[in-house]
Amino acid sequence: MQIIGHRGARREAPENTLGGFAYLRSLGIHRVELDLHLTRDQQLVVIHDYTTQRTTGKVGTVNQLSSGDLNRYNAAAQFKGWQQIEPVATLQEVLAAWPELQSIQLEVKTASVNAIPAITDRLAFVIHEFQLGGRATVTSHDVRVLAHMHERYPHIRRGYVAERFARDPLATCHHLRCEYLVMDYKGLRPAIVAHAHEMGMHVSTWTVNDLNNAHRMYEMGVDSLITDVPSLMLENLHIHRKD
Repeated sequence: MQIIGHRGARREAPENTLGGFAYLRSLGIHRVELDLHLTRDQQLVVIHDYTTQRTTGKVGTVNQLSSGDLNRYNAAAQFKGWQQIEPVATLQEVLAAWPELQSIQLEVKTASVNAIPAITDRLAFVIHEFQLGGRATVTSHDVRVLAHMHERYPHIRRGYVAERFARDPLATCHHLRCEYLVMDYKGLRPAIVAHAHEMGMHVSTWTVNDLNNAHRMYEMGVDSLITDVPSLMLENLHIHRKD
């Protein structure tokens, strides 16, 4: 079972930041999940929320700001004890700093219908630019994003992010030709994992932060586990290097 850092290492370092990703690398983990939004100047930036206030302390809406504007915000402002300023980074900045990257889940947050073509085009450009190939999976719970990605760029791997009470997530994956089922661990059952594997899917689960549930996911046969506390998992599971 692969260990994947959630937004880097959300509870151990500022989420979705260059510093947080560097911390994850310092643990020897080169598998990550991160979140993407499109800026006013059509750049993909790594941030979870539609707004900037929770992480930076500044009021703003990501799609109304430029990447240059966001570069002047401190995404570590609300993380206690972190001294370094962490600008809201572009996806390209993250990838440029991470040549050892083994896998990346690029989660696209829900966007307006008009923005989806620009998001998918930009994703395809960056994936090609950094030669990510089989290392990258574009994920989303927004089926419109995944459908558009399949139509325009069917060669790029996709994953459906299923909430706990999602109705028939495997059928959704099959309909969208997704190779990954990325599901809330609270909704996962052994039968779902087994059926997904029969369909040739990779099963990834989020967000697992305690060892009891981590072991339960391992026993189910889950392929990868997304966690806020990667150091805890490394110290106790000893299974993170299995591919």
